[in-house]
Amino acid sequence: MNRRAYVAGAGIGLSGALGGCLESASIRSSPSGASGEFELTDLTASTSVDRPPGGYALERSASYSADAVTREEERTGEERVVVDISEVDDDEVREALEVAIETGEWRSETLPDGLEETVETVDFVTGVTTGTYTHVGLALHHVDPDRSPAIEFGATITDAAVSEDGPGAIDLELTNAGSTGQEVFSGTVPPFGMVRAESVDEGDEFLLWREYEEEGCYGFDGSGWIRCDIGAITPIQPDETLSRRYEVLPGSTSHYPDQTVPPGPGTYRIADALTYSEGGGAPGMELSFEAEFVLESV
Repeated sequence: MNRRAYVAGAGIGLSGALGGCLESASIRSSPSGASGEFELTDLTASTSVDRPPGGYALERSASYSADAVTREEERTGEERVVVDISEVDDDEVREALEVAIETGEWRSETLPDGLEETVETVDFVTGVTTGTYTHVGLALHHVDPDRSPAIEFGATITDAAVSEDGPGAIDLELTNAGSTGQEVFSGTVPPFGMVRAESVDEGDEFLLWREYEEEGCYGFDGSGWIRCDIGAITPIQPDETLSRRYEVLPGSTSHYPDQTVPPGPGTYRIADALTYSEGGGAPGMELSFEAEFVLESV
């Protein structure tokens, strides 16, 4: 019998963990939601970005054994350029390569002459001990601290009425406003996972609804939600907008009402963070976002 590993919790693991373990989960013991109707109003959204320091970043992009390089050449029919670290004459370039290979990353506000050319023309560097891997590929990235964040967050009320006739709805969006493709890292049901709104005044919360069980590795075991501890990468191309709709359910819902029905009127906040980068080992940025809205009784 196949078994999937789950971990507890309603929010996604934004670091994109790839291992798995089992933990217990808990839920609200009884529904405190109102059975009346609501109207969604006064939605605002805000973001902040935690970016890596500016300058240049040299990072490991591939780790091969000598046999693996040979097999890759035979598979592709292309010869790989391999340079021993002892053959690099420039002291600054050699030191940058060594640090990147030994620690996984080299950073500097300035770029040594010849480093960019070396990275562009050499496939693998050898001669630096990194365990079982003898051939290491490297990638050079320039981080501009003044560049506007590539990924923008937005939120829109798409159905303001929460009633017996149907749920209200809020769309959460990510837009790539940059000139290059970006990769968003998240857990299952990317990119936002399970979305909860917490009362600003009371501290209570409710779950905004999507078909989580159908979309990702989520399940409900009778006592709480469990999810696979997996990582997901969602690509977003320039000018592309990724949108997900979340519903605010009425008191008559059959979708776990003790969790999804709002506790009552008031101001609620959605808050979380995600990480994105250009991929290929490029330094990541953390985007923290908030969406605040009001539920009014009608």
